[in-house]
Amino acid sequence: MSCGNPHETPCTEVLSLTYLYIDGEIDEVHYLEVKTHLTQCPPCRDTYSAEILLKAMVKRSCEGAAITKARRARIAAELRQISITYLD
Repeated sequence: MSCGNPHETPCTEVLSLTYLYIDGEIDEVHYLEVKTHLTQCPPCRDTYSAEILLKAMVKRSCEGAAITKARRARIAAELRQISITYLD
C-alpha cells in the first residue's frame, strides 16, 4: 500500500504500528512518525480509519460478554498472526 510518494517512514512500518498507535501504547518517536505519515498518505489514513471503525464495532458487539482465558489467548494469537501478515 502506498500513495506513490516517498515517505520518511514506509507504509509497511506504519501499518505494523497501527494498533499500538490506536491504543496509545506506542513510544513517542514512533507516535510522531505514524502521525506525520498519516497526514501525508491517504491510503494509510484510510486503513487507519477502517481499523478504528473495526475496533469500535468489536467493542460494541462484545460489551458485557465474559471471556475465558483460553479464548483471550486464541484471539491474541490470531491478532499476532495478522500483524505478522502486514509485515510480509
